[in-house]
Amino acid sequence: MRTSTLTIAAVLACAAAQAQTQDSAPPNAPSRYTFNRVDDGFLRLDNQSGQIAFCAPHTAGWACQAVPEDRAALEKEIERLQGEVANLKKEMTAQRAPSATDKNGDAKVKLPTKEDIERARALIEDVWRNLMDMIVNIQKDMMRKG
Repeated sequence: MRTSTLTIAAVLACAAAQAQTQDSAPPNAPSRYTFNRVDDGFLRLDNQSGQIAFCAPHTAGWACQAVPEDRAALEKEIERLQGEVANLKKEMTAQRAPSATDKNGDAKVKLPTKEDIERARALIEDVWRNLMDMIVNIQKDMMRKG
């Protein structure tokens, strides 16, 4: 009878402690810990500090041990990625920048000079003459064979 009395007293004490904890926590407040099942136990994430612990059953009950993290390696990788992002932004800015702008910031278009136009015309004439010569030569060859 004494054992059952102690058990009932322990259950009532736990219920009272739980009721006080629930009353003091605001409704709909996020819990401090999040648990995720893994092979041999649970990973516990502390939602306030971000620390991760591995919880597993032991001979005397459950125990949680902090999971070591290499913060220095994480910081180094973050710095490397930030530098890479900065370099990519610089490259994008350089590619977007127009080569010549007027005082309003609009891009200037360099028009061809008369010499540029004359060179282009002469090139087109040469290409046309060569094409016509090729056609005439092909016609002559066909007349000889036919």
